[in-house]
Amino acid sequence: MNLILPDKTEINLEVKGKKIEEILLDQKLDPLTVLVSRGEEIIPEDTIPDEDDIIRVIQVSHGG
Repeated sequence: MNLILPDKTEINLEVKGKKIEEILLDQKLDPLTVLVSRGEEIIPEDTIPDEDDIIRVIQVSHGG
């Protein structure tokens, strides 16, 4: 799986049946502060990606 971080860094990871939430935590990313997309679709944290997926992590802005 190819993981694209908010700073545009790309990391190639083996999924090994992990959910998106576990992958984010492994990368020291808080699942509550980001959205994750596969293609043009936002996907939930409990999704188990395929080895050939390209997953983009999108930082959510807070404030008023």
